[in-house]
Amino acid sequence: MVLNQIDRSTNIGKRDYAIVTLALATGLRAVDIVNLKLRDIDWQTGEIYIVQQKTQKILTLPLIHAVGEAIKAYIIHGRPNSESEYMFLRTNAPYQNLSNGVSIANIFNEYQKKAGIVRKPFDGKGFHALRRAVGRNMAVAEIPVITISQILGHGSIESAKQYISLDSVHLKECALDFSGIEVGDGVLPV
Repeated sequence: MVLNQIDRSTNIGKRDYAIVTLALATGLRAVDIVNLKLRDIDWQTGEIYIVQQKTQKILTLPLIHAVGEAIKAYIIHGRPNSESEYMFLRTNAPYQNLSNGVSIANIFNEYQKKAGIVRKPFDGKGFHALRRAVGRNMAVAEIPVITISQILGHGSIESAKQYISLDSVHLKECALDFSGIEVGDGVLPV
């Protein structure tokens, strides 16, 4: 697994582990993780507040314990000393925020290579796959589509319906069996 490839004893590893853990738990887009600011986490209420880059909508998510611990470890022991308001910073001076969502995708791709995951263009295994996995897992857990849409911060409920098609567990319940269908001679009628 990708998480197992991250060396959390290093500053880079602490940052990358916090990023991937956050994505796995919330399904946040890479661009929203890049733009996450220190003030966007309310440690008292255990919530993350952001304005999504894509939709410009406010999104409030619970700060899951494992995610909070990963972010805390990064802030306290791995984040460079910087006046930057952004959560995740480059590891080399000047200590600025990561430039864009592609930088997070590149970080994730490196850990995939270490894990032996072979990638091809448009194979669906990129960083965005974490978002799809969160949506699929919620659909499998029978969370209503409107709730999935809200958690993932979609502009429309229609955007969340794609995750239903990824729910192979419940789709199997809809499949027809072959009882009553006779096996013929293999020749199709003309």
